[in-house]
Amino acid sequence: MFTGIIERTSDVIQVKRKGAEYELLIGNPYGNDISTGDSIAVDGVCLTVVEFNSLSVSFFISSSTVEKSIISGYRKGTTVNLERAMKADGRFDGHIVQGHVDTIGTIKTVKKINVGIEISVCFNSVFSNLIVSRGSVTVNGVSLTTADVSETLFKVSLIPETLKRTAFSKTLSAGQTVNIEFDIFGKYIVHLSGKSSKTDLESLLEKL
Repeated sequence: MFTGIIERTSDVIQVKRKGAEYELLIGNPYGNDISTGDSIAVDGVCLTVVEFNSLSVSFFISSSTVEKSIISGYRKGTTVNLERAMKADGRFDGHIVQGHVDTIGTIKTVKKINVGIEISVCFNSVFSNLIVSRGSVTVNGVSLTTADVSETLFKVSLIPETLKRTAFSKTLSAGQTVNIEFDIFGKYIVHLSGKSSKTDLESLLEKL
């Protein structure tokens, strides 16, 4: 489990396609403070450390993960957000993030507001029942709070500290694709209620 609070950023060294699967190699910002088998969220995607040394960390990426994420668009030098799995005695500063990306979204607008930046993200309407205004969403592994929400778009604000600590400080533009993971609680509520509309989901949340 993760929290959506980014620990480090790193750059892609190599991304190699092997049929429908990929092998990803990134710079190692953790040194020896990781082990093979560890889970690390890379732009919000939970990946397992296959090998590492002082300079790099390698991951295997399944075809299903490739289909649902932006990994196939990585190139040498792409900066990625990293978060190791949360420790049992760690602080819970974000929200529950599984590292199971639901879909790819596209940044529609980037707008500077005072010292922060507001972005709007487009997504497939089939996921509209999983997101509500003032709820939690994960964008490229970053835990964010939604503002305006519609059937195909949501807005989130990036404060200066978030910009400084994440890959958004290097790459943030309209047309950029991003990984989206919707809040696990919303998914369970929709599943248990048997409802499919966002109005139903918001009504249930108000009763909690």
